[in-house]
Amino acid sequence: MPVSRLKAAVYVQDPATREELILLPGEEPEPRLAGLVTHPDAWEVPPEGRGSLPIAVGEPDPTAEKTVDPEPEGAGGGSSKKSPPRRSRSASASP
Repeated sequence: MPVSRLKAAVYVQDPATREELILLPGEEPEPRLAGLVTHPDAWEVPPEGRGSLPIAVGEPDPTAEKTVDPEPEGAGGGSSKKSPPRRSRSASASP
């Protein structure tokens, strides 16, 4: 059975004490703390029984087919560069 070991430092809050903990690379945190580490890249081997991670709301589904929307009319072709603001000459600058 592979051991769930961290490969990156992770900050978590202990649910019992509300204390902020730092889990260091190479540590094998106890299951109640390991469950708080949700990023799969923090682990050398992800913890058992977690299955695939859910997709957060608002993120694209990585398994969905990619489609390219055509560019809307009038959206392109124009210059997005702003012109510099005009400065007025002061009246006191006379020859």
